[in-house]
Amino acid sequence: MPANLTPIYRDAEARFKAAVTREEKIAGLEEMLRVIPKHKGTEHLQADLRSRLSKLRQEPKKKGPSKGLSHKIPKEGAGQITLVGIPNAGKSTLVATLTHAKPDVAAYPMTTLKATPGMMPFEDISFQLVDLPPICHEHVVPWVYDLIRASDLVWLVVSVSKPLQGLELVQELLGKKAIGLFPAGSQPPTGARPGWTYNPAILVVTGMDLPGSWGDLEALEELVDVPWPKAPLSTASGEGMEALGPMTFQALNIIRVYSKEPRKEADLARPFTLPHGSTVQDLARAIHKEVAEEVKFARVWGPSTFDGQSVHEHHVLEEGDVVELHR
Repeated sequence: MPANLTPIYRDAEARFKAAVTREEKIAGLEEMLRVIPKHKGTEHLQADLRSRLSKLRQEPKKKGPSKGLSHKIPKEGAGQITLVGIPNAGKSTLVATLTHAKPDVAAYPMTTLKATPGMMPFEDISFQLVDLPPICHEHVVPWVYDLIRASDLVWLVVSVSKPLQGLELVQELLGKKAIGLFPAGSQPPTGARPGWTYNPAILVVTGMDLPGSWGDLEALEELVDVPWPKAPLSTASGEGMEALGPMTFQALNIIRVYSKEPRKEADLARPFTLPHGSTVQDLARAIHKEVAEEVKFARVWGPSTFDGQSVHEHHVLEEGDVVELHR
């Protein structure tokens, strides 16, 4: 029986996916349970929501400061993206626009003094954006570099009013801390220096609503030899914002895989995100260690094989595959 989920439920689900704190997630699940249509087709989903809510309520509350003051931000979602840029590049406004986070935003420089995470919804997954204090000659606290090293992707945020300055200064100061950026979608540079960390990056150009902005962007492209993937946008007008989700998904080099229990419908609401090239065994390991140890074979529906075909544990999965594990 189809679930026939309503737009109200979908909105509640989107708010849950964007939640960051334990309390926000509990509130999101409670709202989903409250508005979900109550009929036979949603019984399994209702039971799953109650189970997840119960587990969250049993988790101990985190002690100590948790407002982004930690030098380590636990990863959530399909990937962790750090926003890196010079003062007044527009990083905090981006995070405030794309997530439920509330970073400090002001017209004067050096507003951001702490790391602020927020979840950015994209289709049926979310990315974790981390707003960082700006990179500049004056002062950068050391833990900023630690967070950049640990992230899966960097959004190198520059203002269209001074894009070359923003790009070159960030690369210069990161280089002094043995951090290198390379265009997402390409390979890290050959002859990598020992002890260096290399992160894939997207060049996010803000302020595209300003007069002459497209001409400034063309001038930047002529001056820069590196083929950075570019996302020109305006948070004021919304222009270009829709490209960030697909571009980030592609840059993270991941796939979405959906699980299915034998004789039941596939769970298409909560995909597993895995690196490109992942196998059935990798999916089993992502579900649980015991599942990985016990899986014998799988049936797969989707691009990587014929629908319902039995495959071995080393079968390579593709984006959109539905996998039924057998133990």
